[in-house]
Amino acid sequence: MTYSRENNFDLIRLVAAIQVMLFHGFTFFNMTNVSWGKDFQMFVYLLPGVPIFFTISGFLIYQSLERNRTRLKKYFVNRGLRIYPALYVCLAFTILLLLISGKIYWPLIFSKSFIGWLGAQLTFLQFLKIPAFESWGVGHPNGSLWSISVEVQFYLVLPLMVIFLLKEKTSLRTKNLILAAIVAISLAYNIWVKRTFPQDTPEFKLLSLFILEYLYFFCTGILIHLNFDFLKKYLVGKGWIWILIFVLFTAIFHSWLNLFENVYDASILGIIGEIILSLATISAAYSMPSLSKKLLNGNDLSYGIYIYHMPVFNYFYNQQPNITLQKFIVICAAIIFIAFLSWRVVEKNVLKLKTKIQL
Repeated sequence: MTYSRENNFDLIRLVAAIQVMLFHGFTFFNMTNVSWGKDFQMFVYLLPGVPIFFTISGFLIYQSLERNRTRLKKYFVNRGLRIYPALYVCLAFTILLLLISGKIYWPLIFSKSFIGWLGAQLTFLQFLKIPAFESWGVGHPNGSLWSISVEVQFYLVLPLMVIFLLKEKTSLRTKNLILAAIVAISLAYNIWVKRTFPQDTPEFKLLSLFILEYLYFFCTGILIHLNFDFLKKYLVGKGWIWILIFVLFTAIFHSWLNLFENVYDASILGIIGEIILSLATISAAYSMPSLSKKLLNGNDLSYGIYIYHMPVFNYFYNQQPNITLQKFIVICAAIIFIAFLSWRVVEKNVLKLKTKIQL
């Protein structure tokens, strides 16, 4: 497979992160009371950012691991550097906001629940919440970090897939069949969880955070990577066509016929929508590939926006659940500025270590 080093992945991740931020903000601050609020909320709801993140991870992380099959230590170090340093700084920021809000006090600090919560935030169980913080904001200091738990699980599972199932000498046809089988298992698990357990039960909440629930998103990205030599004539330079196809598909089958919810829906139409969105994502990355560099100048703010937006929202929601559109815009601008600082001060400098650490 041949790829251009120039692409729009940073820009696409930024759009996805902003989508998540806007959807959470409009939902939690009840911004639907604005005249166009409900329509805008539905628009961002139908273009979910997390599946885009997962597809890009499948495409790029598999590509990286495929090139470095014998250097697993470097693979894990690189993944850790990308996720955890900025995440730990965000954790400190979140704790500071909790302190300012009076939600952390001395007896709590030494309690088992707080120590367990802190340990969960430092590993890959970021979805864990404790009663002490349920009255702060929407009830979870940083609820959007559930996807970090899923992402880390993917990082752990992918080397096992590469070593035992997607071996270097395995034919492309066999790899495609193996991944198709994994996709089928993932979808079957997804359907089983949703049909077996009510959404408000602990069993549903725990099982829905297992990698198998979302593995088909990642595998779609891997399949596009594996078959890119064939697909590139349909994808490269055709981003707007695929985006239009996704918009028309969603408009017809969701908005008009009401036959599926969105691409999280593990139905035939939901799966088709997810495939179209994945193809549109990769196509956009290689259409006008210099656009990301021109607009962002090498700055990658997506991760910062994603991990910081909920603690900031919770802090302001704790003060005033309903806010004006103007104040919401100011809060979002502040989040983007924090993300910029996170990139320039923490993430960018940490990522330089990738080339310095010899393994």
